[in-house]
Amino acid sequence: MEKNKLISKIREFNRLYMPMMKLLGNHYLGSEYSVTEARVFFEIYQNEGCNAAHIAETMNIDKSYLSRIISSHEKSGYIIKKCSNTDKRVYDLFLTDRGKQRALEFIKNSDDEIGNILTHLSDDEQQQMYEAVEIVMNLLKKRCEK
Repeated sequence: MEKNKLISKIREFNRLYMPMMKLLGNHYLGSEYSVTEARVFFEIYQNEGCNAAHIAETMNIDKSYLSRIISSHEKSGYIIKKCSNTDKRVYDLFLTDRGKQRALEFIKNSDDEIGNILTHLSDDEQQQMYEAVEIVMNLLKKRCEK
């Protein structure tokens, strides 16, 4: 396959998918947060006690930008930073009860949004979608393994 044809198709998919999932703009799922700011909640929720370096690497974002997000979430009462037991220069990150509730709201709203998009698909089409996404993820993961 011609590489430019694949690039064009991926860009076309992004133009379809990103607005459909409300990933454009500064208000993820109608919240006051950008996609990146909201995703930090999820990363800490999924990896309780992780540190900023882990999140920056996982999300592939600038550490200084992430630091500002973490500070903002901490000031808002969503995150607690605790000095790491293994390295006193590093802070482990935890969600407060309020932060966990916010993360769960984002997860539920995202699940609902995706569910609404998929409702028009038959069971067979949903299975095809699942398999297609699995293929895309496996192909992209190969890049990370190198």
